[in-house]
Amino acid sequence: MSKYAELSREELIARLEAIDTPGGSTSRQTLPLKSLPREEYMRNGRARLDKPFDFPVHPTRHIALMLTYHGWPYSGLAIQSDPSLATVEGELLKALEKVHLVEHGKGFEGCFYSRCGRTDRGVSGEGQVVNLHVRSQMKEGRGWKAPERGEGPVQEHISTETMDEPNAKPRKPRKEHENEFSYPRLLNGVLPPSIRVLAWAPVDEGFDSRYSCTYRHYKYPFHLDGTLDLSVMREAAGSFIGTHDFRNFCKIDGSKQIENHARTVVKAYFDETEANGLVVFNLIGTAFLWHQVRHIIASLFLIGRGLEDVGMIKKLLDTKMNPSKPAYHMGEPLPLTLHECGYPEPLDWRIGGYDGPFISLSPEEKKSVWKRAMAGRDKLEREFIAKKQHAELRSWQIAGGLRTLHKIMPEEEGEDKGDMVSYPVGGGEVKLTARYKKVMERQRGDEPAEVNRKWLITRARKDAVAAAANASDE
Repeated sequence: MSKYAELSREELIARLEAIDTPGGSTSRQTLPLKSLPREEYMRNGRARLDKPFDFPVHPTRHIALMLTYHGWPYSGLAIQSDPSLATVEGELLKALEKVHLVEHGKGFEGCFYSRCGRTDRGVSGEGQVVNLHVRSQMKEGRGWKAPERGEGPVQEHISTETMDEPNAKPRKPRKEHENEFSYPRLLNGVLPPSIRVLAWAPVDEGFDSRYSCTYRHYKYPFHLDGTLDLSVMREAAGSFIGTHDFRNFCKIDGSKQIENHARTVVKAYFDETEANGLVVFNLIGTAFLWHQVRHIIASLFLIGRGLEDVGMIKKLLDTKMNPSKPAYHMGEPLPLTLHECGYPEPLDWRIGGYDGPFISLSPEEKKSVWKRAMAGRDKLEREFIAKKQHAELRSWQIAGGLRTLHKIMPEEEGEDKGDMVSYPVGGGEVKLTARYKKVMERQRGDEPAEVNRKWLITRARKDAVAAAANASDE
């Protein structure tokens, strides 16, 4: 067969034009890429159709992923109906589809995705856990599931029984692998730098990152200046421990129709040693309401500043005396971080493709499989160290203006700053007021039942308007 027989019309025209051009080359490699249709690509010098990825012929398995992410570039963790809003889950789904770990176009519903906790706009995570079904390259394993169609487990030979058509070529057997995909490596290669998958773990079919979780641990760092009394804040934090109705320490959302606002706080404490120059407030509970942690830290700031007394916490927890929340500012989202999600049995985390078990091994056994289980750990560690150092350098540079200001215009001793009252709300932000009004004396919002009722009425009106509009179109 002629060597020109396999060329497309566009390639033949490009070759003729190259011959007619003085000094032109007839080499295939000089053919303009634009002469090829978009759906084609070059493989071994030949134009081939880019066939869609056939996901159902691949096995899947149920795994958990541990995520770390910066909250400030995103409109929260949860994917939104508005595609213009950048979210952590939106980026994760795009990455999963890009490396064909989930079926394209099926969304999170198609892979039975679940998350441990939902963090809001600006809130970060360093131990968020999600679970889902992803493509596997193994023939068995914990959480493994056979493909929906196709060859199933690895075949020993090529079988003509798998042919779709009489003239079709036998399907090649799927290669047997000793290791699973390194899911963190695959995803981190296409995720934005602000999101990283730290580890993966095989899980049983009944595991759910949300409903199997026994506790969530949040951290809220802040600078301790001379205006905050940490000892009083510690005393006040103890009032939150136990099971209470936290309706006055959250934002009521009528769309969720929550009737029970009772939640259990296991621990509430301050750590002065964890972060250099910062105090970290730790709050551990079985579950949390919307903006609960940010309302709690805001109330502690007011008490630490001396604007409220310790007894305010118990008054707000007494929902018979105070059935609705007074208006007060909640803490800024920037410092808030979901630190850890706890489970009855620790998950068997690993980074590389080693398919366990790992956590139950003896030290000697772990040593023998360490390279396979932790492949990619050093690279990820170096990436985090570099980011941390870059942030420290930027922090030093940002503080340069403050250093120069203090140098050229030092503050005079005994300078009168006026009668303004200031108090922190986290993230370096402060609120200023000429006259501070006690929280218990402020205007109150509606009780949760009333918020729910009003939302249902508004929803019914919107549905009626939409129904009327649809009827008129018909």
